[in-house]
Amino acid sequence: MMPIDRILIQLDKVKASGPNKWKACCPAHDDKDPSLAISEAEDGKVLLHCWAGCTIHQITAALEMDLGDLFPGDKKERRGPSKAAIKHEQIVYHIALNSLMRGNHLNANDQARFELAKQRLGVKP
Repeated sequence: MMPIDRILIQLDKVKASGPNKWKACCPAHDDKDPSLAISEAEDGKVLLHCWAGCTIHQITAALEMDLGDLFPGDKKERRGPSKAAIKHEQIVYHIALNSLMRGNHLNANDQARFELAKQRLGVKP
């Protein structure tokens, strides 16, 4: 089932408002007159906008969904650290390594953090 189908079946007073566009009552507030704009992009993503001011997080929570449910395709579980976490460890490693190469001494906390960065990056001693 496509994301748009999973969303539309949960909403009240759904009416088409154009090609791949609908309006409905917003599930995040006591909506009597449809204020939620729904559209499906060409790639299958679902776009939601509440004209009464509800946030996307409030809308998806009211639908018992998360933001990922607005996108088509299989959800893949993340394996390993994020790219940002790896980049951070690389920065820590390079700062400490450069300091050591200049002949500076690392204090105990900095040395421990350097060792942790090496371990996380898989750098051999």
